[in-house]
Amino acid sequence: MIKAILVDDEPINNTNLAALLNRHCKGVGIVATARSAEEARSKIIEWDPDVVFLDIEMPGMNGFDLLKTFDNPYFDVVFVTAYDSYGIKAVKFSALDYILKPINSAELKAAVEKIENSVQVKRQNLRLKNLLSLLDNTSSNTEDKIALSTLKETYFIAIKDILRCVSSNNYTTFFLANGDEHLISKPLYEYDELLSSYGFIRCHQSHLVNKFHVKSILNEDSGYLIVGAAGHKVPISRQKKGLVKSILY
Repeated sequence: MIKAILVDDEPINNTNLAALLNRHCKGVGIVATARSAEEARSKIIEWDPDVVFLDIEMPGMNGFDLLKTFDNPYFDVVFVTAYDSYGIKAVKFSALDYILKPINSAELKAAVEKIENSVQVKRQNLRLKNLLSLLDNTSSNTEDKIALSTLKETYFIAIKDILRCVSSNNYTTFFLANGDEHLISKPLYEYDELLSSYGFIRCHQSHLVNKFHVKSILNEDSGYLIVGAAGHKVPISRQKKGLVKSILY
């Protein structure tokens, strides 16, 4: 049984979430609820939960502030929020789950299944630590890391070490400066949204490149970007040619 704590400043939201968990997620046992971050902190220390379902926007201390009070967070977190706020980008970067209100039962079940299969429960949660590090930065920083989750492992990759990303249906392959490759089961557009502020260019429907690794532009056909020390040849679509030149020139 997964021990869960529900945190929301609106009691009705905790009640509704509890009902959904009881109906759809039989492996979750709710040990406590809290209406503020301060109350949640004491309940977390008391009950030692496996997962905290956490509202982000609360009066006084918000959900992120609560997490910052733990030096080595060991529990999993599913963020439950009514707002697709600035913090959600950091949450996505860290491969953590969030659910927008009103809660969709299918999304809730998917989040719980990930927790049930997680090897990080009761260990230092590196994804949470990465999230808190990102939230401390007020602007894009190439020292930031993105969490890339596969079925077996979660990799924490420095943004500056990513050469390019290539789409294949609903999968994205990350090519790194050291020659490593990681196939992730998420579509390219999600990473386009996350990485655009870090200097990544969507030069083609299937290609996203880190402009800091572009060595040259090859003037063949509609053009190619030469990327990385190995000189990877990445196509530029006709529709993206003007955008690419405006960024690189």
